[in-house]
Order: sequence, then structure tokens, then C-alpha cells
Amino acid sequence: MPQGLMLTDLAIAGFLLLIAKILRVHLPLLQRMYLPSAVLAGLIGLLLGPALANFLPWTNTFTANAGILTAALFSSLGLATDLPSPRIVAKRAGSLWAFNQIASVSQWLFAAMFGLFITTCFWPALNPAIGVTLSAGFMGGHGSATVVGDILTGLGWEDGFTLGLTFATIGIFVSISVGMLILQFALRMGWIDTFTTFASMDKHQRKGLIKPSEQPSVMKDTMSSLSVDSFAIHAALVVLVTAFSFVSANYLSSFSENVQIPTFVTGFLAGMFVRIIAKRTNANLYLCDEAFNHAAGISTDYLIIFGISAIKITVLAHYLLPMVILATGGIIFTLWLILWVAPRMLGKDWFEKGLFTWGWLTGTVAMGIALLRIVDPNMRSKVLDDYVIAYVPGSITDIFIISLMPIAMYNGMHWQAVGVGLSYIAIVLFVWRFVLNRNAWVNQQENT
Repeated sequence: MPQGLMLTDLAIAGFLLLIAKILRVHLPLLQRMYLPSAVLAGLIGLLLGPALANFLPWTNTFTANAGILTAALFSSLGLATDLPSPRIVAKRAGSLWAFNQIASVSQWLFAAMFGLFITTCFWPALNPAIGVTLSAGFMGGHGSATVVGDILTGLGWEDGFTLGLTFATIGIFVSISVGMLILQFALRMGWIDTFTTFASMDKHQRKGLIKPSEQPSVMKDTMSSLSVDSFAIHAALVVLVTAFSFVSANYLSSFSENVQIPTFVTGFLAGMFVRIIAKRTNANLYLCDEAFNHAAGISTDYLIIFGISAIKITVLAHYLLPMVILATGGIIFTLWLILWVAPRMLGKDWFEKGLFTWGWLTGTVAMGIALLRIVDPNMRSKVLDDYVIAYVPGSITDIFIISLMPIAMYNGMHWQAVGVGLSYIAIVLFVWRFVLNRNAWVNQQENT
């Protein structure tokens, strides 16, 4: 069990977040960049932290906070996630599930092999696992980057932690900036009629605020305050599952020196197990999913702050050119997925679904939602509804690839990883072509 979050670190991170939000509200330049407050806070923390000015009094263990918050994030997601039946997945979101699987797995394979190529041909002294830090940062954001960084650190390559966090930070900027260029291109191609420009947004949308008259409740009270505060019980579940994730991951990893079980795996699965028990006992009637979702949101924001603040500038200087080449290749490959593969797989509303996928393939799900709201402010396409259904079965694949790909690339099992990945993509393509498409045709005939 690692050291807990120190009050000093939380206070500094909270102060940075408040400053960042104030700047985001009052500076139009930051608003036009659609820059999340947590990213801005992290950049301030990096500037004033030990890597540069060394002004902020972070504790000596503040870099470990990202790992704790990652476990809390996935534990919260597990507590809020239902496992949909295969029939519902196939009927509602089959094509989106198939595309997401192909996009995520192929991005990991491309990044891994592209990294292997440039290290073999140009920088043989660099670690051949450098490619997975790109996909970890781009696809999974700071959470996955922290997981992969911890795995690579445990294997003996500490620089992988900084590289993954840096790619995650770059990915957020790429997600929005290139996403807006994609929107302009789509408008010229006639794929969309219009989109919500910055000029057409009201002052609340520009500042990242919600009108007082439209502000929803954070959660519902499910327990009497005479007994216990509702949020206290929800917080207790998140904390307990997060603690269990560390204990169980350490225990499972103790059986072999070559296997390291990430805490996000045990946290997510434990959260889902607790949710199943709650549903079987009807305890779920007194639990609020919004509370768990907000716990995941809080963990994500603070994770981003600690993750960016922990980046080591001296490490980046050593890897600068390979990182630029990797990032450029990753952007081009992901654009190909969105602009060529997506229209051939997603059918109706392919652009909205593809643009949302671009957001989380380069940044985070929040970036995908931000882009989706620009092109589809009324959520007519139901992309988020379909994504939620497709997310759970897809997340199982993510767990395996995030856990095993860094180990495979670090230990030289390159072609084994490629073989498994390509085989999985072939299976998904077969299911999409001969099962999901057939079910979609049957459903269409029934509706007519």
C-alpha cells in the first residue's frame, strides 16, 4: 500500500485548480482553446514545481499521488458500471463497439511497432517499449499513462512514466486543436451542415459554466441524515474499493516476478463486483450513480494536475526528437482511422461517432464529449448512449492491452504481441461483418 495523499499536496493541487478555473473564466484566449482547467492547473504546477522554478512545496512523494488517483478513478467507474447483455450491445451499439475495438487495438499496435521501428533503425540505445507510452497517453489519457508508466518503472525503465504523461498532455491539445480542423474539413466536404462555433456560444458555455437556472443536482439523497449522510456511504465504498485494489494487486503480483497486476484492473473489477452484489440485494436502490461518476471526475481532474506537474523536463530533452516523430505518426494514423475507417464501419451519423472517437483516442472521453457537443449540441445522434453500452465489453480488452502490451514490448515479445493483436482485430471484423451487420439488417426489417 503506497503512502496516502498528503494534505499539503491536495491543498496545492486544489489551489492550482481554483486559480486555473478563474483564469479560464476571465481569459478569452483560454476559452477559445477549450483548455480544461485541470490541464491548465497542471501546467502551472509544472512551471512552479521541482522541474522548473521549484517554488511549490510539494512533498517528496507527490508523484505517487497519480497512481492512487488512477486506482480511485477506475474503482469509481466500476461502482457505476453495469454489464450489458450481448444482445443489447449487438442491437444498440454493435458497430460502434467493433469500431472502438479495432481503433484502440490498432492504435496500440501501430504505436508499439512504430516505436520499435524508430528505435531499431535510428535510436538503438532507446528502450524499444517507447511506442506504448504514446498509445497509453493518447488513448487512455493520464490514467492509462500512469498505469503504463508504473509498469515500465517496475520493469526498470523510469523514463517511461514521464513520456506517457507528456504524451497524455500533448494528446489533450491535439484532441481539441486538430478536432476543430476536422470540423472545418467536414463542413467543406458536406458531412455536416454547421457546428457550434465559439462565437455562437453564450457566455456561460465559453467560460465552462452552467447557467444557474439549468444547473442539475449533483446526486440524490438515498439515506436519512438522521442515520448517515448519503455521500459518506458513497465515499466509503470508493475508498474501500480503492484500498482493496492495492492489496489485491500486490497479492496477485507476488506469485511471479515477471507479472505485475495494475491496480486499475483490480479496482475496476472489484467495483463491478460490489455493484453486482448491491443489485442482487436491492442495495442499489439506495446508491446514486451520479455520486460515483463525480468521484471519478474528481479523481480525473486531480490526477491530471499531479500527472502534468510530475513531468521531468530533463527526460523530455533527451527524448524530444523521437517523441515528435512518434506523436506525428500517431496523429496521422488516428486521422486515417477517423476519416477512412469510420465511414466504412459506422453507417448513420458516422461523423459524429468518429469525431467523438477522435476525442478519446487522442485525449480523454471528456474531450470527445466536448467535440461532440460542438457538432451535435442537442445530442440527436445518441452517440453517448451507444458509447456507454459499448464501453463495458470494450473496457475488458483495454484492461488486457494496457496491462500486457508494455510487458511484451519491454521483454522483446514484439511479434507475439502483434500476432495476438492482429488476430483479435480479425475476429472483431468477422463478428462485425457477419454477425452484427446481419442483426442490424434483421432489426431494420422488423421495424419496417
